[in-house]
Amino acid sequence: MPPAGHARTPRPASEWAEIRRGGRFGAFMVLCLGIWLHAADSLLTTTVMPAVTAEIGGLAWVNWALALYELGSIVAGACTGLAARAAGLGRATTMAATAFAVGCVVSAVAPDMGTLLAGRLVQGLGGGMLVALAHVSVSRLYEPRLWPRLYAIMSGLWGASALAGPLVGGLFADAGHWRGAFWAFGAQAALVAVAGGLLLRRVTAAAEAAATSGAAHALPSAAVPTGRLALLIVAVLAVATAGVTGDALTAALSGLAGLALLTLFFRRDGRAPLGQGLLPPGALDLRRRQGMGLAMVLTLSAATVPFTVYGPILFVVLHGADALTAGYLVAIESVAWTLAAITLSGAGARLEPWLIRAGALVIVAGVAGFAVVVPHGELWMVAPFAAAQGAGFGMCWAFLVRRIVSAVPDEVRESASSAVPTMQILGYALGAAAAGIAANLSGFGGAHGGALPDPATAETVGFWVFAAFLPVGLIGIIAAIRLTRRGV
Repeated sequence: MPPAGHARTPRPASEWAEIRRGGRFGAFMVLCLGIWLHAADSLLTTTVMPAVTAEIGGLAWVNWALALYELGSIVAGACTGLAARAAGLGRATTMAATAFAVGCVVSAVAPDMGTLLAGRLVQGLGGGMLVALAHVSVSRLYEPRLWPRLYAIMSGLWGASALAGPLVGGLFADAGHWRGAFWAFGAQAALVAVAGGLLLRRVTAAAEAAATSGAAHALPSAAVPTGRLALLIVAVLAVATAGVTGDALTAALSGLAGLALLTLFFRRDGRAPLGQGLLPPGALDLRRRQGMGLAMVLTLSAATVPFTVYGPILFVVLHGADALTAGYLVAIESVAWTLAAITLSGAGARLEPWLIRAGALVIVAGVAGFAVVVPHGELWMVAPFAAAQGAGFGMCWAFLVRRIVSAVPDEVRESASSAVPTMQILGYALGAAAAGIAANLSGFGGAHGGALPDPATAETVGFWVFAAFLPVGLIGIIAAIRLTRRGV
């Protein structure tokens, strides 16, 4: 497979024709339904949680509905490369969609919050693997020069999910049938499981055989490294605890413990023999191209998540926004990501380095803008910076992924492809935990007894919850610059 930088880019019309050729596009779109399930379900669940807690209780544990979903997504995403190589895309998709459907059923019939949280964890396992498999399918079924077009489609589905998820959840909640939301998504997951078992196995068999026949050394299937996997689970649980606890000291200690365990995990996984790691060789090694790319994904994802976590409540307190307006201000980010990805999907190799660097700069500019306009500006001023944050990702995402995947041996492309969404979700988890610490240190914590903060406190939080992440964003910019230097 030639490096991305040496491939001539044909005209867009011929690219789209080649993407649709041979039935591969249908298989790819089946996998893309997993993106819809993962993204829309997360937003839908956030919308119906007030109705859930009103019926089955467990308000104190409501944050864990998201935290456990993220835990499942990270763990499953880390295992996806091994699963795809061992079982193939078809069987792996069937397993992931089945897990998601089972989690939906458990959540739908939950008599209490504990049962619902168990269902959310299983949903996260299925949803995280479905998203990672969609990324794996791009690298398995298509040549690198076609990837930006395919990632534009994936971004479009993600943007649609951001708009439709809260709407669907609101309709079920307002009708008094929040359980129906989980049943509806469970039924969709069951359809994906069937399609994965039929269409994907048949359509992808030839493409996968062609992709692996050129490999100099095909790797045997590797057993799941339970020790490293357990270490990852404990590390993410510690990070999740830091993100949902209201005590600043407990959050800081738990967050530091999680970071230490994650560092140990990356070191141990990096020493694994080729093809036996949960992540690709050199993950987060800033001397290697894939390490710089994954570091960029991790840091920029962490730097942008405070907008999603704290933006809506700050809009309500500081600007008097209603919940719907606040929700759709956050959705601007996803829409801008989609529009930028579609618009720039045909950019050639010469523009690729510039788009990666510019994307990182625009993302961090959005974070900096929030630190100013959220506490001190008008509500309408939030929209341009939300668009900047999303558009920055849309500018660079496809080209960033292409550089990461093309930097590793063909034998471990699955691990590199699945590592991208895994590191993204891990960045969100780390960012949410750090944002919680910053907010609590700024006066947002338990002193308010769970009530909304007063405007003066919200102004302080509105500055620090964004400003504290500018150094993290700077690391992402440095990684982007190093990734796109000549000779790298």
